[in-house]
Amino acid sequence: MQPKHWPALSGVLFMALTGVFILLNSCVEAVPPEFDFEDDLIIIDALASTAAGTSYATVQQTSYEFGLYRSKAISGCTVTLINDDTQEREQLFESEGSYIVDPSFKVQTGSRWYIEVQLPNGQTFQSTVETTPEEVPISNIKENFNLEMLYDEGSESYTSGHEIRIDFNDPESQRNFFFYQYRAYEQELYCMLCEYGVYRNGECLSQINNPALTKEYYTYLCDVPCWKISYNQDINIFSDEFTNGKTVENLLVAKVPYTSKQDILVEVLQLNISQDAYKHYRTIKDLVDNNSGFNAPLPAALIGNFTDLSDPEQIALGRFTTAAAVTKTVYIRRSLRGEPLSGDLKSPQPEILGDPIPQPLTYMAPCIESIYRTSDLDAERLRYFQGTAILEGPSIQTNTP
Repeated sequence: MQPKHWPALSGVLFMALTGVFILLNSCVEAVPPEFDFEDDLIIIDALASTAAGTSYATVQQTSYEFGLYRSKAISGCTVTLINDDTQEREQLFESEGSYIVDPSFKVQTGSRWYIEVQLPNGQTFQSTVETTPEEVPISNIKENFNLEMLYDEGSESYTSGHEIRIDFNDPESQRNFFFYQYRAYEQELYCMLCEYGVYRNGECLSQINNPALTKEYYTYLCDVPCWKISYNQDINIFSDEFTNGKTVENLLVAKVPYTSKQDILVEVLQLNISQDAYKHYRTIKDLVDNNSGFNAPLPAALIGNFTDLSDPEQIALGRFTTAAAVTKTVYIRRSLRGEPLSGDLKSPQPEILGDPIPQPLTYMAPCIESIYRTSDLDAERLRYFQGTAILEGPSIQTNTP
């Protein structure tokens, strides 16, 4: 199995910029905002880590179209990681809107790297050199279910979920700055949902004009065991300013929404990063969480560490970071919980004989591989699900250890 890469942060950075812009321009007082949204800004987010297959880069460009702020991935870039000491070069290849490395590639602690990104138009951005920090192991991981994990301002209510906490011993010999991500696996209930339509010949066939149709949607089982992959949507960082050399306990590193009854495997990725990288991500976090107040200028920290080789005045947002990565896994038996789900999960609703829909009846759809779905779960991850119900086509079978 080729490991799925962890999604980049360029989307979060884009949300931070547009969030500030929308806030500043929604102020009821006649005060000119200090920050204006710009078209054609380049956003580069790149990471080189000590965990195999987790290094990546994304290259995006901002735009304002039809009254909406957007960012679009730039295809056709040449992206290269370069070791500043040995001049080793690692070419990244394009996949699903990102640029990723060979699954076996990883950097070593203490090694010094930078990245070059050449756009299709020839414009080339180069990062500063980053030194890879030391790895800090996670000693323990646990989860706690919280009925009021997150507050939803839209619905003015709380959503429930699983809070993931860790323990680790912080090294006294150095200052450490951490960035946390998670990746979660759960079995898909179905591989296709067609609203006001049915699944035929690989796509949803609309039935919106069918006067006899009584169902709003149909769902289709996966033709093989299939796993949904989800990721964190927020920024979680930690500095050991007040804990240097001490044991850190019960540190909250992830919030996993309770959106289904499927058992879930959560992998926490702890990235030890530089102080400059920590300041960069903290700035983004402040923007996303607090919108940085009214009329706040664009923080200089967002500009990151990229330079246009042909025009030093041209800026690129985002950052290249090297990180020492360790992972820790927790398996959560959500199928045993009785609390109501958060979100709007649609229950399985298959086609049945007698429905006024085109024949022949269809029950299954393929498990299409992506960073959000896989049928190729490796043995190490699959063993956590042993003894739980594993879907095999239209029936349910139970694995035993």
